[in-house]
Amino acid sequence: MGEARVYSERLGAISDAQFQAVAERFGLGRFVSAAPTTGGLFGQNLFLTTTDGEFVLRGAPHWVKGIDETEYHREDRWQFTKERWFAQQLHERTKAPVPWPMHHDTSDDIFGWPYLMMPKMPGMCTDERGIKTLLEPADRRAVAVALGETLAEMQRLTWPFAGDFSPVSIELEPYAEGAVSWIVREASMFARMCGERLTHEDRAWIDTAIDGARGDVPNTYVHCDYKFGNLTLLKERGRWHVSGLFDFHEARFSDGALDLVRSACSYLDTEPELARVFRDAYGKPLDAGRMTLYAINDRLKFWEHFTKPGVDADWLRGTFRGWAQRYVDGILTLL
Repeated sequence: MGEARVYSERLGAISDAQFQAVAERFGLGRFVSAAPTTGGLFGQNLFLTTTDGEFVLRGAPHWVKGIDETEYHREDRWQFTKERWFAQQLHERTKAPVPWPMHHDTSDDIFGWPYLMMPKMPGMCTDERGIKTLLEPADRRAVAVALGETLAEMQRLTWPFAGDFSPVSIELEPYAEGAVSWIVREASMFARMCGERLTHEDRAWIDTAIDGARGDVPNTYVHCDYKFGNLTLLKERGRWHVSGLFDFHEARFSDGALDLVRSACSYLDTEPELARVFRDAYGKPLDAGRMTLYAINDRLKFWEHFTKPGVDADWLRGTFRGWAQRYVDGILTLL
């Protein structure tokens, strides 16, 4: 059925015969074609068309490490077990548009690793800058409303405790000290990983934010990477809505306000007035101390990665606080 083709560096070479085996395993008709996706940082996804429709194949699961570990190790069960579980919970308990059914093949006989097969979600997928070339201002405002409403809808999924899937047990386990303490640990970890790329002033600022973040929070679903690139948009009957959500590998139960930060920061970069529109559509109350920590934690993840030696990120200059302060200030204006 043809020679193997490389669809991404991560997935490697795949033959048509392997795709046909996937279609047969899940009763999805006959294989027609496959194509690489246009985006995605990790190269895990490709588009697959069969006589039954259009699908996304997601393979080569992430390796894992605990929050206090330094080395990753292979654990093929963790990512896709977790992603399917969260997708199923959202599908059954909210109106969030997740790809379902999500098939999880736990065996490695076809590709050498387990994989997910799921419907390709309708609509367009873009980023915070691309949308400005695709849509008029009124439409972009409507999209900001749709993003806020969908975020609130996802958070109808709640849980008795804050927690995540353990890379050891491959089950949902509670955080030992609750949601906010876990975010403190995460921020502290990323600060340690930055090493000398943080100044004494940066560290003092982070410590002050940690000290100011307190209180109990409802334990809601948190995507942890809720942004344009992880969703699709569609206009139907004159109204924009989020038509698909995906990439659940960072999902957890925690403080839902975490998920406001990444999209709000994107709007602060591109169309600051829409940050307010997005936040108002979300509608839930926000706490100044926790939002300061959440914004710093989110920006630390970018700083840690993009200031590594050899990484060309000319948009990051100066100190961490010098770069991140405006995001924190912008988030606080949304309270």
